[in-house]
Amino acid sequence: MADMKQFEHLKIQLEAIKLATNDFAEESYIGRGGFGKVYMGKLASFDGHPMVALKCLDRRFGQGDPEFWKEIMMLSLYKHENIVSLLGFCDDSDEKILVYEYVPNKSLDRYLNNDNIRWIGRLKICIGAARGLAYLHTAVGSQRLLHRDIKSSNILLDEVWNAKISDFGLSKFGPANQIYTFQYSHPVGTQGYFDPLYAETGLLTKESDVYSFGVVLFEVLCGRLCIDKENTKHPSLIRLVRQSYEENTINEIVYDKIKDEINPKSLQEFVKIAYQCLKMERKERPLMSDIVGALESALLYQEHIDDQDAKSYLLPILPSELEVSESVHGKATRLIDVEEYASGSEGGGLLVVTIHEGNDLKGKHPFVILRVGHDIRRTTTMKNNQNPVWKETFKFTLEKPAKTILHLVVCSDSWSKKDILGDVDISLADVIKEKQMSNIYNIGNGRIHVELQWESSTLPLKTKPKLLQFMSSVYNLTVS
Repeated sequence: MADMKQFEHLKIQLEAIKLATNDFAEESYIGRGGFGKVYMGKLASFDGHPMVALKCLDRRFGQGDPEFWKEIMMLSLYKHENIVSLLGFCDDSDEKILVYEYVPNKSLDRYLNNDNIRWIGRLKICIGAARGLAYLHTAVGSQRLLHRDIKSSNILLDEVWNAKISDFGLSKFGPANQIYTFQYSHPVGTQGYFDPLYAETGLLTKESDVYSFGVVLFEVLCGRLCIDKENTKHPSLIRLVRQSYEENTINEIVYDKIKDEINPKSLQEFVKIAYQCLKMERKERPLMSDIVGALESALLYQEHIDDQDAKSYLLPILPSELEVSESVHGKATRLIDVEEYASGSEGGGLLVVTIHEGNDLKGKHPFVILRVGHDIRRTTTMKNNQNPVWKETFKFTLEKPAKTILHLVVCSDSWSKKDILGDVDISLADVIKEKQMSNIYNIGNGRIHVELQWESSTLPLKTKPKLLQFMSSVYNLTVS
């Protein structure tokens, strides 16, 4: 156990806590978890957090002093907007009380079958939780943090529905100097979310958290807990997911109140990454950073393909004329005949795009959307940064590059809305001619640094273009 004297500044007197909760009065009681009862109170000593949640240790539930001190240590070391903040603790008179920021909307499990949270809201909650867990898995020195009890009841939601991971009493540090972080430990966790490999072998890895998070993702999609304690005859969610995935009938188990609003591409991205989390082989499970990227892509498809304002640059199909209009904000730049596009007469190759950094971007949380035809990518969303440094590289395989346009749209993202800061169209004819270009482009009042590289290919490209695949699937077209 670490020297607890280093946490003395977080100590709160019991009398102050009794005053805040009116001596643990019934009206201050807000719930109970595996640690014990939870109360709400007001402590004036915390600027910015006048309302707090106080979690009181009850040893009858199986946790004790080690879990109490572990939570203090973990949350003192790991601070992130998607992790609940520890404000203090009390260990007077044999009382063990943890004091957190008050998260008013409580836990995610309460809202799984609530039709007030639509698909976009559910995606944003999942993205927030994934970012928090990715942060925990990021190596700090020679170690990373393994949560060991990821579940929907341990994901809290603040006043703007921002997700925060909580309950670190079972967490462990694991080595980060090897491909697979692992250690042997007595398996702990919650039925239904438990990694079967961890249960079988006692071998703890970060992929065990990934499995549990995959269960949460399917709970969010299907609008139900993984195990129905009130109806034991109800099949477990993950068994149902595996069967539905194999039979290609996932759509039948999606929560019926959101089913009709989900964009098919968004659903495909979400289900693909969620199912990978449940793979039995650890090496087949994705990294949390990969999960964040996939969920952001699912959100992108949902927000922008279905958004009428953004449809002009993200949905390049005019089915009535069987032509593709590549345009930004209604300004057509070119038309491509579908048969000409399908002929593939020009040599293809690989376009490599690196988004380096932006300067003086007038908006919070900037990110960049890249589109070539219907192939859509996006950078990481940067937090509160007008001068973001991405240095992210994207690759596009193209069959007919000469007349193609790369669209870059710089956006500002927040919980309630998305603003377009500016856009630029880049002709690939110039890139093909120069082979490599590095330019600064004006975006609104700001600028963005982009590097482009073209690598020609002499191999025949026989596959159907992604754009035509999309047209075929959406409009039931037959394109040979």
